Amino acid sequence: MPDLPDTQTLRLCSMLASFAFFGVFSGLWLGRREATYFLHWAASSLLYSFVLLSFDDSAHTPLIGGVLFALLSASNLLVATGARRFDGQAPFPAWLLWPMLVSGVGYGGLAQLFGPESAAARIGGTCGSMVTMSVVGGLFLFGARRGPYLGRRIAGAALLGYLPCLAAAIVAEAFGHAAVNMAALIPMVADQVLLPVLNLGLLAMPGERAQAHLREAALRDPLTGAWNRAGLGALAPRLLRPGNAVIVLDVDHFKAINDQHGHGVGDRILTALVESAGTLLPASGAEIARLGGDEFVMVLPEKSRAEASWLADEVRHALRRTLLRMPDLPPCTISLGVGGVETGDRDFSPAIERADAALYQAKAEGRDRAA
Repeated sequence: MPDLPDTQTLRLCSMLASFAFFGVFSGLWLGRREATYFLHWAASSLLYSFVLLSFDDSAHTPLIGGVLFALLSASNLLVATGARRFDGQAPFPAWLLWPMLVSGVGYGGLAQLFGPESAAARIGGTCGSMVTMSVVGGLFLFGARRGPYLGRRIAGAALLGYLPCLAAAIVAEAFGHAAVNMAALIPMVADQVLLPVLNLGLLAMPGERAQAHLREAALRDPLTGAWNRAGLGALAPRLLRPGNAVIVLDVDHFKAINDQHGHGVGDRILTALVESAGTLLPASGAEIARLGGDEFVMVLPEKSRAEASWLADEVRHALRRTLLRMPDLPPCTISLGVGGVETGDRDFSPAIERADAALYQAKAEGRDRAA
């Protein structure tokens, strides 16, 4: 049977790796002070290094040992608070304190009963660490408001990867030799693989989000925020389904508005139009896209032509109300045409052509109406 690794050497390796990531996260925060999640992750690495330095082979009192296990839990919880800050949430909800209490009391209480170096005390502290890893790993995989991104999945998988290692440490402590601190040895071995994976996953998260924002920006109209034609094409897998309604709309006499009042006023009218229409879009995945100039298309999942016609009239009235609140803009109207996606449509062009034909009908009937 091979000799067991040296716990002190493994602890030193984990400390050095954590301190290196502390430097990386701190440097990133100094370069982007608004990205305070880097500060949380830097504090996590630094606190973990401190706790490892404090855990040595010398005996601890139940109180000191309990505090160290609570701080060990806190170092992992700081990973979670950084992720919550990354998601725009309040980083320190009160319920995040209870894993620290479980860890501290789990070790300290059993150490008081059976002794600080007993297997029971180590098992109690390790059980607290398992609770913490379960909570933090679960937050990474299931608590994201948006995403999840691949980096978040990697970090969550690394955190949950500690669970079988900690379970093995508990079994080893319960049935192994008390002279070998398996509650320290096995997690230190796991650190050599999982700690770099965790931190690299954290480092990937901001870059992935920036890439996602850039991809979406390329699919958005920069003036109004509506999807552009490329964005509409990207939505086809979700929205190009027979039975979905399509509304094409444009501003009546828009060229005259630009000629008389300037293109800046025309731009503000288009922005007001998208904002007004956006407040009425159904929550079931409806979208609006700018086809070009003053022409827009709305795609409404699982809406009948009659429902779409009603919504088209609501959009007209909503724009009128919006312009009344903006007296510096000239009054204007919109015309709308209602169509729909039909079986056999390979893209949105046929549906848009059908709605466009209805739009021309609305204009022929006097504008400021839906057809």
